[in-house]
Amino acid sequence: MYMDKPLRDFLLDTFSRTPTPGGGSVAALTGALGASVLGMVANYTLSKKKFKSVEGRIKEILKELEEKRDRLSELIQKDIDAYQNFSKVMGMPKDTFEEREARTRALQSSLKEASEVPLATASVSFRLIKIAYELLSKSNPNLISDVGVGVILAWATLESAALNVEINLSSIKDSSFVEKKRRSLSLLLSEGKKIKEEVVKKVKEKISSK
Repeated sequence: MYMDKPLRDFLLDTFSRTPTPGGGSVAALTGALGASVLGMVANYTLSKKKFKSVEGRIKEILKELEEKRDRLSELIQKDIDAYQNFSKVMGMPKDTFEEREARTRALQSSLKEASEVPLATASVSFRLIKIAYELLSKSNPNLISDVGVGVILAWATLESAALNVEINLSSIKDSSFVEKKRRSLSLLLSEGKKIKEEVVKKVKEKISSK
């Protein structure tokens, strides 16, 4: 489990000529960092008289950010596990017709499972983008740039995860499955981009008005 190892190990293994960790795990880690930055913003907003009216909501946001951070941390390993399962299936025998048929079925199943991991990463990161938008008006303005950093990291996670979804979908033969997943992904990307751009715009405006 990479979350139990030093961050340096993750960086070195990603840099090296090994299949995992790959882009999917890196996307999830980026999202976990985004959730952590937004969590810092929320923590610095708590217990301030100026924000007493929103303290209850900030506590709820903080709890959700902890959950999202932990979920993305899990997805780092899940992406690795999904690739290892796919790699194992690729090694199945294919000498006879029956073996080839069994291998094809197993490959399609593993590809579907593998596509669910980055799609989950994309979904969680979309939620982070929406939380960042809410923090714009409820959080300590001294940390406004960190709201911007959080939403940018969340958007990078969403875009990166989308690429990993697509690479898996491109080899899946179940057209209804592919269409359903692409539709879900398209909604996350289009809406996420709008919200992200609005957050970044407002962050820059608040910084320039200081």
